[in-house]
Parts: sequence; C-alpha cells; structure tokens
Amino acid sequence: MADLPSDAFEQLPLRSAPEVARRCLILYAVVAAGHKSPREELVRWLLREALWESVSTEESAFLRSSSPSRQQMIGATWRAEALLTLLWALARIQALPPPTGQCDVPLIRSALAPLLGSTSEFISKASIRNEAEIIDVHEDTYQAHWAVRDAVINDRPVPDRYNLEILQERHHALNWLIFPEQGWDDVTTDT
Repeated sequence: MADLPSDAFEQLPLRSAPEVARRCLILYAVVAAGHKSPREELVRWLLREALWESVSTEESAFLRSSSPSRQQMIGATWRAEALLTLLWALARIQALPPPTGQCDVPLIRSALAPLLGSTSEFISKASIRNEAEIIDVHEDTYQAHWAVRDAVINDRPVPDRYNLEILQERHHALNWLIFPEQGWDDVTTDT
C-alpha cells in the first residue's frame, strides 16, 4: 500500500461508532474463545445481543468449530491487540501503549460491557475519537509496521523493540476503521 498523504483520508468516512462498538464486542468474544471460554456460550451471547450478523466468516468458523486448530486459538488471542486499538478509537482507553508489549487484558475488560451481559448501553453510548487523531495514529502505526517488516526482511535489528504481531493487529483494526469498504476478513495491511 502506498503511503497516502494525510489529506487523502479526508474523503474517507470512518465507520460509525455503533459499528465499531459491535466489532469490539465480537472481538471480545473471539479473544475469550481463544482463551478457552466456552464457544457455545459466546455464540449464544452474540446471537442474543443481535451481534451475530456482524461476525465475519472466519470468526464464525472459529466460534462454531468443535475443535479449532492451535493456530486459530493463537490468532484469536492476538485479536486482543486489535480490540485495544478499537477501544482507543472509541475513547474507552485514553492512550495506546507503545507496541512493544502485549496489551493489558484487565484494562480491556474494564472498557467493555461485561462478557455475556447486555451490550445495548455500550453500543448506544459509543462515540468515535477525533478523525485527525485516528489518522495520525494510523500513520504512526503504518510507519512503525513498515520499519519492522523492513528490518525483518533485511535481517536488521527491529527498531524501538516494536512487536510485529502487535503492529499487525493495530494496523488491521485501523485499516478496517478507516477503509469501510473492506470487510473484517478482507482487510489488508500492506506496507
């Protein structure tokens, strides 16, 4: 993906706050399933809360699987980093920590509706951060992701102890937020 000038994003509408809130709750279920919460209960919760229609094809396959692969379980737990990013975009978390260490799970839990509880208030009170702030963080994430990939490809030290997986998940979440024509499973993170 070519580096876009910041004014290129002015033409792009961000996803709506309720859509981002729904995505957060779905990711919460996926992460919980990755940490071995009963998937059947999570599916029932998503159905009851009218969130299932927003579950992606890959998420549905994972949540409905009777025996998900080890890779699916690992991938599900890494989605916590995308969830943290979207919670930041909803201003439910003050600041994103540097992409050097895995996210604070209790912080994520404190910013969400209770798992398996009612989600209506969380969705109805959702609001998006200032677009310029989101675009700035997107650009910083893109640049850091590019720097890490470049370092790995060229067998150089990773700059600033950045974690490639964290940057990948953040980049995915921010691209989904900024490019609403892409479905969750189809988001690209080219650098």
